[in-house]
Amino acid sequence: MKGSKFVKFAGQSIDGYCSVITEKYQKNGKWSNTTYQIELFPGVRALEMISPLHGIWGEWFLSWGDVCERLSLPIGSVQEIIRTEYPSTAKRLDEIEEFALKIEESSDAETEIVIISFGSPTNRRIQEGYWEEEKSSQSTDGQSVVIMPTKGQFGPDWNSPVVVSPEGAKIVSSVHKPGMHGGYWSVEVMVPVNKS
Repeated sequence: MKGSKFVKFAGQSIDGYCSVITEKYQKNGKWSNTTYQIELFPGVRALEMISPLHGIWGEWFLSWGDVCERLSLPIGSVQEIIRTEYPSTAKRLDEIEEFALKIEESSDAETEIVIISFGSPTNRRIQEGYWEEEKSSQSTDGQSVVIMPTKGQFGPDWNSPVVVSPEGAKIVSSVHKPGMHGGYWSVEVMVPVNKS
């Protein structure tokens, strides 16, 4: 990144931005990779944006402001980068912002993100219906936030859960991490909360 302009490094020197000093290829089947040593030109700052193994870069941010703070960049640059490189993260952040604005315009309520995490049940709990059951948490103003899976082709589908309560809440994202007995889920719910 130089000033407000960014260029994606693709394994070759970029005039005015960086020069590849060394590159080392390691053959390892589908895990093959190349490690680069690069020299940055004056005034250039590198942004390393690597997605987690089973996820999307930025899935932990709850607002565009969080991303600006993390990258130390103005909102215009941040949105251009994220919309180009991680459109699903940009879509989620846009939905959070849009929902929060609607809530604040239409009532005396504010919003917050409630994260409901669950997973890796025992075999016994699976047999008792763990994946079909509602999951819940609580907002800071004491509201019970309850979600449930939709009906999928092969059973309960936590990729697109629905909100049972409170009224006006909205699912923002649902992220699955592989693991034992079905892995783990982290569902973000935007909830209207009362102003104190």
